[in-house]
Amino acid sequence: MNMMSNVARTFRRGLLGLGVLFIALGVSTVHANDELLALQVDPNVWSMPNGTYDSSNFSPLDSINADNVDDLQVMWTFQTGVLDSHEGTPLVIGDTMYLVTPKPNVLYALDLTKNGEVKWSYAVDMPNLQKAITSACCGAQTRGVAYANGKLFFNALDGQLFGIDAESGEVLWQRTVANIDIGETTTTAPLIVHNHLIIGVAGGERGVRGWVAAYDLDTGEENWKMYSTGPAAEMGIGPRFQPFYADDQLENPGESTWYGDSWRLGGGTVWGWWSYDPDADIFYYSTGNCAPWNPDYRRDPASAPGIFDYPNKYCAALMARDGLTGELLWAYSLTPQDQWDLDEPGPNLLLDLEIDGEMRQTLVKAARNGFFYVFDRLTGEILLEPWLHSPATWTTGEFDMETGRPVYDPDRYMYTDVEVEGICPFIGARNWENDTYNPETGLMYFTIQNRCATMVMIEGEYVPGGSYTLFRSLGSYLGPDGEGDWRSELVAVNPVTGEKAWGIPYLGPQGSWSKPILSTAGNLLFQGSETGTFRAMDASTGEVLWEFRTGSDFRNSPMTYTGPDGNQYIAVIASSAPTNQALAADAPADASGRFRRASATLYVFGLR
Repeated sequence: MNMMSNVARTFRRGLLGLGVLFIALGVSTVHANDELLALQVDPNVWSMPNGTYDSSNFSPLDSINADNVDDLQVMWTFQTGVLDSHEGTPLVIGDTMYLVTPKPNVLYALDLTKNGEVKWSYAVDMPNLQKAITSACCGAQTRGVAYANGKLFFNALDGQLFGIDAESGEVLWQRTVANIDIGETTTTAPLIVHNHLIIGVAGGERGVRGWVAAYDLDTGEENWKMYSTGPAAEMGIGPRFQPFYADDQLENPGESTWYGDSWRLGGGTVWGWWSYDPDADIFYYSTGNCAPWNPDYRRDPASAPGIFDYPNKYCAALMARDGLTGELLWAYSLTPQDQWDLDEPGPNLLLDLEIDGEMRQTLVKAARNGFFYVFDRLTGEILLEPWLHSPATWTTGEFDMETGRPVYDPDRYMYTDVEVEGICPFIGARNWENDTYNPETGLMYFTIQNRCATMVMIEGEYVPGGSYTLFRSLGSYLGPDGEGDWRSELVAVNPVTGEKAWGIPYLGPQGSWSKPILSTAGNLLFQGSETGTFRAMDASTGEVLWEFRTGSDFRNSPMTYTGPDGNQYIAVIASSAPTNQALAADAPADASGRFRRASATLYVFGLR
């Protein structure tokens, strides 16, 4: 172990000891955000999803590096006991690893001094589990657990929110915060700032009106709740709301940009990742699709499509809120009047980048709509002209930098009962999976998708808790013109120039989504493959340096930490939901059944 690791590890143990002392003495001067800020300077722990508040999913650990990674081997494993896709990244605090499973939600504390021996576990009592599973859009998932002040926090799929003692597993408080009767479910990994536990609500496919809310860390009491749509006061819009573009400088954007009261069922749910700038005290997230998908229900039929008359704020949008009060400071519609289910749950990376010779505080987003954005994270101004990272036909690819508006292709406008071909991307050029930025290579790494479809919007009625998409797909295919030779590609991009350093295309099994990615100072990327293989790649070139076959899928991000013995470890959960079907003798060579089976195992890798 190098000297930096020794110093950082000593600092970590001292910090945790002081935290225990403060709690024992009843001293309240150490706030949750102060502790998490301190933990972030220690590279040996993994204290929150995406590693740090900036969501870069990068570790400065380098004991495992491009020179020795081919010696990586399994050190120990842990079967989670829940046969489903795991999307929550484990945390490591002190000598304990914490992880939470998907339904039925079970929280585990694993002893790292004993190769993952279970210290304690807590299984959530979920009497409404089946109803929650039915309500959930795309799997019964959770995206992880949060830590602060000796406590763990997570939400169960059915809308229960918990505060748990990290040492004993004792339930300190429990609240029901979502209404599954109308289709609300809770899947986000919480964000902790100040004494706030911040979560969002899923359910855009059920006509849920999206919201974020903050709860007291000690009691679970609601401190505030802010909506994505509706009256300004309910959205947290007041005198401090100062968006950069004229389209957003409206007195009541959450109502005036919707036809009638369609905002009440308008979507804009919050089920992805958070970022936080502690210096500015602003947290960032982006919102889900507009509801229903059929835009005729959200705009004036007399002036349709009226994209910029009825942009439906703020679904499919980027939001910046005050960390203490929740007030909306600025917002930006990524896909105004979203007609194609272009959710934006993916990460928003907070990077300090040199642009035109000046260091700028930026927010970088490889969006699900196909555009790559670089914002000034304090004002919402787009600093560089957005460019398409993936095939996209809803737009011409052009962008009006003065207005902040993408240029739409009118041939892809959607109307009720009108079939439209060649819509790209189909259900997003990205998904929610973690991206990563490596400050040593200056590259951002993410996976893109190449899938298009023929779509038609249909009529329907809203039923609380029922499906409220009002669309049909008439078939999906590769490429903007129905042709293509790749389904997904891992790319390494310079976020300032847009230059692609390298890419690895995959044909992969049909329906294969992108996989979360971790980068480290060892000049490495870690990512699962579409064929059930966990791999390490050279972050500069993309060369695959090491592989390990797990025979399962990868829906959670790898993470890394320093163990009690002073050595670096890499951990990932390989998992698949129990939906595998028998593999026919004449199945195609790329059939997913040839590579993956339902399973759920935590693998911890290290060097001997």
